[in-house]
Amino acid sequence: MLKKLASSFILASALVGTLVAPSFADDDTFKNIVIFPVRVVGTGVGMVVGVPLGAFKDSVKGSIKASKAVSGKLGNEDNGGCQFFGSILGGPFGFVGGGAYGMFDGAVHGAKEGYSKPFSKDTFTFKDE
Repeated sequence: MLKKLASSFILASALVGTLVAPSFADDDTFKNIVIFPVRVVGTGVGMVVGVPLGAFKDSVKGSIKASKAVSGKLGNEDNGGCQFFGSILGGPFGFVGGGAYGMFDGAVHGAKEGYSKPFSKDTFTFKDE
């Protein structure tokens, strides 16, 4: 039973692999076949590194945006008192929400950049968008 399941899995993997293979057809097919495992590992490493980087980056941005939004609703966002209470009331919500969004954003960024340029500087850093 286990041998039948394993052989079915191998056959299905081979069929799926042949469906994807023409998408890599260009002048240097051998290079694409050899670089594919490096790209897969680069994607994984980019995602592992990108999640905490994205969470930190977007949590700070979210905290600043939420603080400004709350201080704007309290009165004037340029007023020191409104900024203080806005940062106390809205900052933590923006920090948590931005961190949650940043984990997703970092994973997507790490996967994209890790596949296109494995182990490059762009994979491990975020550009200002």
